[in-house]
Amino acid sequence: MILYYISIFLIALLSMIVSGNNLSAAVGTVVGSRIVSRWFGLLLGAGGFSLGLIIEGRFLSDSIFRIMPDVPYYIVVVLFISFILFALATFFRVPLSLTMAIVGISIGISLRAGFSMDLSYVYFVISAWVLAPILSIFFSFYLNRKISSINVNNAWKAARIYKILLVIISFLTAFTLGANTFGLLASLGHDTLFTLGIMILSIFIGAIFLSGGVIKRVSQDIYGMRYANAFISLLVSSALVEAATFFSLPLSNTQTLTSSVFGSGLSYNTKAMISRPFFQVVAMWIISPLFGMLVGFLLV
Repeated sequence: MILYYISIFLIALLSMIVSGNNLSAAVGTVVGSRIVSRWFGLLLGAGGFSLGLIIEGRFLSDSIFRIMPDVPYYIVVVLFISFILFALATFFRVPLSLTMAIVGISIGISLRAGFSMDLSYVYFVISAWVLAPILSIFFSFYLNRKISSINVNNAWKAARIYKILLVIISFLTAFTLGANTFGLLASLGHDTLFTLGIMILSIFIGAIFLSGGVIKRVSQDIYGMRYANAFISLLVSSALVEAATFFSLPLSNTQTLTSSVFGSGLSYNTKAMISRPFFQVVAMWIISPLFGMLVGFLLV
């Protein structure tokens, strides 16, 4: 029983950190551009995370246990290693993917424990990780080109419409992240009402107290985003994460959002774009699961 409560405590800590760190992905644009106030943005993001977890988090309920054994000790090990890695990554501002790290650690534990994983599912997850960024770049590039080719007669009216759409899509982005990333965390607590309650409380605490200073990294480090660019990037990202959720696939929103932002940047031939941050994030997509797998294998 003590291991269960330790796992719940670690899930709560991770929920706080993930909420604070990932709030920027959902509401960074609407808060940074002053479409909504910071407090409204915090409630929008945290509310989206929570509703996504409650309504669709169950789709990830058995995903992690198709990779690793459902043993309390192993669950605590996965959560503890994930907490240390993600806390260090947040402190040093390194874009570590928690979703990929958890999956990598779980694979490492299973290899060490001799657990017979569902290899077809593992291959499906890896395929999604490879395909999702490619689709994000392609659709974001294509849709931005289409949008830019449309003549706008009333720029002010278009801006007002985009502001409304950005608020809606920001909420949906938070919703899909809550369903997938927080749903994956909840699965390690077996999706009990107690686990969900603790996680929702932690989500709001993390959004309020840990979100300062992380808003805008993706959108401002790669290139200055217009309303249309931001809308397309969030739309493509949330659509892909939502699709992955329905197939019970853990997919990092960092992958889809960063890739869609990069695709938006590529669509403007005359727009200067700094590609280094994108490739730094890509490197971490590779390092996160491999390093997690190594640590999981060595520490069990």
